[in-house]
Amino acid sequence: MPKLTQPSLENVASVLSQGVIVPTLTPFNDSGAVLADAITDQTRRLTRIDGLVGIAVNTADRERDSLTLAERSEVIRRTREGLDPGRLLLAHVGTLSNATLEEIETCQSAGADAVIGSAGDWQQGRAGGSVDERLDALTDLTDRLSLPVIVALDGDRRCRIAFSEKLINLARHCDNVIGFVLGADDDVVQYDQNYYALKSIGRPLACLTSSAGALFHNLNTGADGVLSPLAQLAPYEVAALYQASRSGRFFDAQALHNRLSPLIGLLSGHDDITRERICREIAHHRGLLATPEMRGVADPLSDQLMHRIHQTVEETGLDPVSWV
Repeated sequence: MPKLTQPSLENVASVLSQGVIVPTLTPFNDSGAVLADAITDQTRRLTRIDGLVGIAVNTADRERDSLTLAERSEVIRRTREGLDPGRLLLAHVGTLSNATLEEIETCQSAGADAVIGSAGDWQQGRAGGSVDERLDALTDLTDRLSLPVIVALDGDRRCRIAFSEKLINLARHCDNVIGFVLGADDDVVQYDQNYYALKSIGRPLACLTSSAGALFHNLNTGADGVLSPLAQLAPYEVAALYQASRSGRFFDAQALHNRLSPLIGLLSGHDDITRERICREIAHHRGLLATPEMRGVADPLSDQLMHRIHQTVEETGLDPVSWV
């Protein structure tokens, strides 16, 4: 497998550190089939937004598991067709393991610039072995990947802290690791500790905040880029929040955060399936998703919750999305 060159690695890491990555959802029809043409259309709408530096696909765990490898590859290809040159395309491949090596090569062939891989099993010990043995195995694995990788840290508080601390060595010694996704559980103390530890390494490394509720905090404490589900619902506002935070306009950023708070509240306190359904309903309502359908899920949202969703979106006054 060819070794990735340092300039290509640093270029991807640099772009990641310049704005917002939108984690998109895959559109399905009411029979559960992927609406391939709609993927390209929704990508073109997103690329018209200033401050968005790329798109990440196959990021929702339940959705990714429901797609075949061929379907996940088709999502990548169709997204690449609608993506402007210079914008990044990231593909989530689930938990990093030897089994993902072939899929990552497929991602590369389909047009992905980098992959996102979860370190959850390695953090929690499900991969087996001691902390040092797991770290050595993960380092060896990431060094063999055909694309640069952004490691998604498990937000579960039960993860072994010893491994989280040693994970810094992975970033220090493996050039293929170009970034980390932090903050999924809105734990701002842990986020700050991880961010500053990673930044102490002294090489190009993108730290992306994936938080919704703590997005304002993370951006103003320290974050290179954004990979938050909030960006797929309010892309203009999240891009503006990022720019205001990075340029030191604290009160502008605070005002944007306050404006988005009702939307953030909609996503809180639900199980993963309900949260995805809410995201799909909002994205569809805003013209960012062809349908709100979910594969393999029949139960609709309650009328009361649907009313709350639409009322909140309207009252928040989100910038309209341009149609292509």
